[in-house]
Amino acid sequence: MANLVFAQPDRGKEMRLLRIKTLLILIFLIFAALPAFAVDITPQAANMAEEALGGDIKVRSDYTIIVNKQVVTPDVTPVERGGIIFVPLRFVAEALRADVTWYKKDQMAEITFPGGRTIRMAINNPEIDLGDTQRILPISPFLYGDRTMIPLAATAESGFFRVEENKHAMALTLDPEKIKAYNKPGKETILSGEKHGNPLAPIIAKARKDQVTKKLKPYVLIAWVVIGLLWIIRTIHGAVRGKPEGWKDMIVIGFFLTVCMVLAINYMLSTWWVCIVILITSAIGLVSTETYEDKLVTMASTAQGAGLICTLFGLGLLIGPAIAQRDINAIGYGIYVKIEPTITGLVLSIILNMLFGYEARKQQG
Repeated sequence: MANLVFAQPDRGKEMRLLRIKTLLILIFLIFAALPAFAVDITPQAANMAEEALGGDIKVRSDYTIIVNKQVVTPDVTPVERGGIIFVPLRFVAEALRADVTWYKKDQMAEITFPGGRTIRMAINNPEIDLGDTQRILPISPFLYGDRTMIPLAATAESGFFRVEENKHAMALTLDPEKIKAYNKPGKETILSGEKHGNPLAPIIAKARKDQVTKKLKPYVLIAWVVIGLLWIIRTIHGAVRGKPEGWKDMIVIGFFLTVCMVLAINYMLSTWWVCIVILITSAIGLVSTETYEDKLVTMASTAQGAGLICTLFGLGLLIGPAIAQRDINAIGYGIYVKIEPTITGLVLSIILNMLFGYEARKQQG
C-alpha cells in the first residue's frame, strides 16, 4: 500500500499573513482618521507662524476707540501686534460694561457681557471659549508689562458688539437685537485661582471640547458597525461549522465590542481614542486564524501597541502646539487624558493574558 503523506500546515506562512493583516488594519484606521486632524492642526500652526512673524508690538497712541458713538481712552495706550489692536482687560470692564474675573493662577479671564454671554480666554492661548463653541484667534492674548492685553475686535464681537474698523479707529456699537441695555458699570475681580475647587476642572472642560477627538467620532462609529457585522458573521460561521472552542474567542471579542466600548464612551475623557484601541484589538482577533490560546497572545500584544500608537498620535497633535503657546491647561489635558489609550491597552492586555494563563493551567491540569 502506498504511503500516505499528509501536508503539514506552514506555520511561518500563517504568521506572516497575520502580521500583514495586522499592519494593513492599523494603516487603514490611522489614515481614515487623518482628515479629522487637518482642520484642527491648521489654526494652531497658523497662530504659531503669525506670532513668530508678527510678534513686534507697536504702541498706537494715534488710535481712536469709539464705543456707542463716544470716544473712550484706555488707561493703557492700545497696542498693535500682527495687525490686531489689543487693549487692557480692564478696558473691557469699564468701556464695554462687562463683568470681568481674572484668575491669577491660571492666567485666565472670564468675561460676562451685558447680554449674558460669558467667554473665557487665557494668556498665550489662541482659543476663546464662547460656552457653546470656540473661536481661534490669529494672535493670543499676552502680558504687556503687568497688564493683560486682549484683542479688542474679537472680544467685542463675542459680546454682541458691531465692529467697524480702519487703520486709525474702531467703532463698537451694541447690537439692539441681541442685547439689552446695561446701565451699571462692570466690575473687575481679582482671584488667586484657588476657587476653582477641583484643579482638574479646566482640564476636564477642555477634554469635553477637544475638536480633534470629536472629529474622530464618525470614523469610530463606522468602524464599530463594520467590525460588529464581521463579528456576527464569524460567530454564525463558527456555529454552523461547529468549530471546537470557536465560541470562546467570539465571546471575548463580543465583550470588547459591547461592554468595553460602552464603558469607554460613557466614562473616558479621551473617548474615541480609547475606542480605536478596543476596535483594533477586536479586529485583529476576528481576522486571526490562530488557535484560541495563540489568538489571546496576539490580541494582548496588539492592545498594547494600539494603545501606545493612539497616545502618541494624541500627544503629538496637542502637546507640541500647547508648549509653543505655553498653554498650561492644554499641556495638562494632553498628559492627563491622552494617556488613557495606553492605560486601556494595558488593561485589555492584562485581561487577555489572564485568560491565556487560565487556559494554560487547565491544559496542564
